[in-house]
Amino acid sequence: MFACKKKEIYPETPSIEYKSYRFLSDQSGLDSLLILQFSFKDGDGDLGLSQADTLAPFNPVIDSTGKSINPYYNNIHIEYREKYLGVFNFVTNPFNVFDTLTYAYRFESITPDGRHKAIRGDVEVSIGPSYYPNAKDTTIYRFYIYDRALHKSNIAETPPIVWIRR
Repeated sequence: MFACKKKEIYPETPSIEYKSYRFLSDQSGLDSLLILQFSFKDGDGDLGLSQADTLAPFNPVIDSTGKSINPYYNNIHIEYREKYLGVFNFVTNPFNVFDTLTYAYRFESITPDGRHKAIRGDVEVSIGPSYYPNAKDTTIYRFYIYDRALHKSNIAETPPIVWIRR
């Protein structure tokens, strides 16, 4: 008698789902770091980038402010929005008025070994608070990922998050 593990089948385009968030506080009890957790699924397991992935289409095209403008250089993209008059709006980057405040990260390749490449798991991302004049205390984050085939996942969103600020 033997048992086989059922082969999981997912689409080749990654999908993500918001799971949770939590705060880490500084010594004075103020929120200093947001830990965002989301789950992912990908049918061909081509998630993540190695340190060597710096040639097109993963090359770091840099604008005059030093920001990478190539969306494929980073594989996690997070849009920051603040609540103002009951509506969540993009926020202008205080260092570049032609840009909105976003976060972008790269994570290492997590392609599984073996013949079957379907993969699922969880990701945690650490996000620092946006301390700039007139920052609001209620925010949301919308986020998505890219795989190495340049497939963009769905967009997931946090619930409203209230920061404890100075």
